[in-house]
Amino acid sequence: MSVFLFLKQIVDIMYPYHWMDYMMVIMVMAALVYQILLVRPSVKEFFTFSDLLILIGGTLLTVSFLKNTDGYGIYVKVLSAFLMYFVGRIYYDRIKECYGALVKAAYMVVYINFFYRLYRFGAGFLHVNNAEGDLYYYDTDMAFAMILALIFIGMFGRNTMRKYMTMFLICPYMVFCSDAGIQKALLLVIVFLMFFYLFERAAGKQKITNILLAVSIFGLLLLSSLLMLPVISRHTGILEQIGTLGDWLSVGNMYVRYERWSTVWNQYLSAGVWEKLFGLNLCADGIDGSVGNMYLKILYTTGIAGMLFFIVFVVSVVYYVLQIQDRKTFYVMILLAVILLGTGITVDSMEATQMSWFPLMFSGMVISSVRTQQEEGINGRSDSFDPDEK
Repeated sequence: MSVFLFLKQIVDIMYPYHWMDYMMVIMVMAALVYQILLVRPSVKEFFTFSDLLILIGGTLLTVSFLKNTDGYGIYVKVLSAFLMYFVGRIYYDRIKECYGALVKAAYMVVYINFFYRLYRFGAGFLHVNNAEGDLYYYDTDMAFAMILALIFIGMFGRNTMRKYMTMFLICPYMVFCSDAGIQKALLLVIVFLMFFYLFERAAGKQKITNILLAVSIFGLLLLSSLLMLPVISRHTGILEQIGTLGDWLSVGNMYVRYERWSTVWNQYLSAGVWEKLFGLNLCADGIDGSVGNMYLKILYTTGIAGMLFFIVFVVSVVYYVLQIQDRKTFYVMILLAVILLGTGITVDSMEATQMSWFPLMFSGMVISSVRTQQEEGINGRSDSFDPDEK
């Protein structure tokens, strides 16, 4: 498991070599089969409502795939994220022992890209406005990787000068000196929430942080809904009334996105009743590339049913998160949910294994953690095992 978790972040840099992603998927499937055969968990005792939602989502996705098999790449990526959820469910304790691998890979990802940028831009590295993704495909991918690394280093890394320099200097530089847009705002949210983790450890105000973090998740869902209003209402002038985040999420950039979103929305409206209920297919007609919005793509691909199951799944995970006594897993889950749901406003983030695998894996871990503490009757507070923190 340590090797797998270490390789995942490294493989994401090697995005042109698709066979590496497929090898990672094979590793996931092999790990699941091995652990199930080894443990032979009781389905009746193991199975939860959240597990059922994931299986239903996979079924809806398969139906859409069969309508248009050209989307096999999307199908494999999203289904592999669902498999990662079950990896988290089954390997909960093992993953906690492998946090060191996440930290080591995070440091490598940050500094490989940082030194590559220094090599490319030389003395002008402080004036970079568009890093062209550094070693990633484009800046959004790169910035997501930097924020993900910041989370793993901040939550699981040893308290050293390198840790704080990476968190508060290198990662912010990599994100803000880029064309990553919404990731800049998400970075500030992540750092703010991590300070709340320190506040909770110092003051023990667990209820306050529970409320704040739950509000953060539903706030992102509300924001995504507001940004979809111009498409649904067919009145783009509402953009100026909603307001945007300056250059990070500007009106001009949103108008470009709305052209693509409107095309997909109109196709959905023109579909039949059953397609509206259960989705059209995995490939939006007339769209060159991705839809550029996770929520709209879920609706297009799996219909109203899929969107409802998605919302209920998010609510079910939040329900478990609010019960968990393992506060480190609690915070990591919230932080990963923030970057997945926030990035989903402008990217089909569920279709990118770099963005979806770890949030889904920790979703499964949260549920297994709560089930374990219920079985053991744990009512007190406990922090997760952290091999790197001294």
